[in-house]
Amino acid sequence: MKFFDRELELISLRDIWHVVKSGKFNFVVITGRRGVGKTRLLFEFANRENVPMVYLFVEKKGVESLLSKFIQRVEYSLSIRVPKVKSFEDFLFLLKNIAKTREVLVVFDEFQNFKYCDTEIFSVFQEAIDEMKFEKNIRLMIVAIGSMIGMLREIFESEASPLYGRKTSEIFLKPFEFWEIRSLLKDLGVISEEEIIEIYSMLGGMPRYYDTMDRLELKITKENVIKYFTIKTYPGWREVRNELIEEFREAHATYFSILEAIAAGNVTSNEIANYTGIREKSIHKYLNELANYFEIIEKRVPALASKRARGARYFIRDPFYSFWFRYIFPNSDLIELEQHKIVQDEIMKDLPNYVSFIFEEIIRRTILKIAGKNIQGVKIPIVNYVGSWWDRKGNEVNIVGTRGREIRILGEVKWRKTAFTHKDLEKFIEKTNLLNVKNALIIIVSRGGFTESAKKYIEEKNGLALTLKDLKEVWERLKSH
Repeated sequence: MKFFDRELELISLRDIWHVVKSGKFNFVVITGRRGVGKTRLLFEFANRENVPMVYLFVEKKGVESLLSKFIQRVEYSLSIRVPKVKSFEDFLFLLKNIAKTREVLVVFDEFQNFKYCDTEIFSVFQEAIDEMKFEKNIRLMIVAIGSMIGMLREIFESEASPLYGRKTSEIFLKPFEFWEIRSLLKDLGVISEEEIIEIYSMLGGMPRYYDTMDRLELKITKENVIKYFTIKTYPGWREVRNELIEEFREAHATYFSILEAIAAGNVTSNEIANYTGIREKSIHKYLNELANYFEIIEKRVPALASKRARGARYFIRDPFYSFWFRYIFPNSDLIELEQHKIVQDEIMKDLPNYVSFIFEEIIRRTILKIAGKNIQGVKIPIVNYVGSWWDRKGNEVNIVGTRGREIRILGEVKWRKTAFTHKDLEKFIEKTNLLNVKNALIIIVSRGGFTESAKKYIEEKNGLALTLKDLKEVWERLKSH
């Protein structure tokens, strides 16, 4: 699959490289979850800018074995002969000497794995970085790539760590937004807007699995995505489990049960505690770690409510993890037994329910992105937050856009195939009346379109009644920006 987007990150790397070429050493950290495209970004950058790059993958093995491979890679990548070294300190000294005669980019992939080789390596890095920062004509750019978000925080952000404050620049590679993935899927031949939304709901914004399926020449359809994660001979069903066990370490069973609970629709702390059997007094510790340390879930409260308000809900940030913990992890025993047809049928049956929640979030992200722009002759108010609102009685408004303490947008999202009726509109207005808001723009999004009376009423109120066809034009505009 061809390289996709990441133009801003490429520009940042190019700007840093120009500084390095002038003789100033830089230590760059690139983080992001596995599959988000960190390594591919570096190779694309090196190819575009014709940068001499030494790519070093940090395996979990002894320092002596690691250094031997590193030396071989330096010689191969730079077409030079270099002396053997016995310590990591000597290896960094070697890189510094090479950089006195030529510019060079050195990439350490899965940098956090040094922790398993020799924890003193981080102190060695600290000394070398501190020295090179103050020496002239060191045309060296070291890039540390890492996927274990929690472990990388310990290495680079803990004040007790030797590498605290040593990075000169950092790039956090985020998953692609829906409209970016939509563009990618269009390039891969997916035409239907419905299927694009369904595929995104399963694979999310991580390019890894789109690329993997393309390399396997599996046409990207919702059926093939489901097959890839439910057939034993494909690695998708167990890769995520192995990666997250490494991330969560000894507490992985607890975190897995919590993520399974959330993916199944248990979104309050009480519901999660009941599902997992973890005492509610203890559950908040794990929820906070998943939200703030690992950044896998997020805590949401009703629009305009205090962050400490009761009734908070928890959601998995990336659709892919949500899909995996909803359907794949709970059925891993059936996949192991090659009972994939049972799992596939279960997913296909429930998929519309699951996609409806992801579709709501796509619309919230879209509205936030188009704030201030004109859509079908209607100017979208400028907002800095788009979320939802709910109360203890079960009332809920899907779309609430605010600026400060003022609600400026109210909306409803329907994934069902039937049209949005005037009766649906009455129910929506009844719920929004609970918020006692005046002059907010109404935005209704309906996959199944609208009855004539419902559409007429919304437009008379200067609101927006949007179908997938209307959204197609919006997403095309976002893709071009």
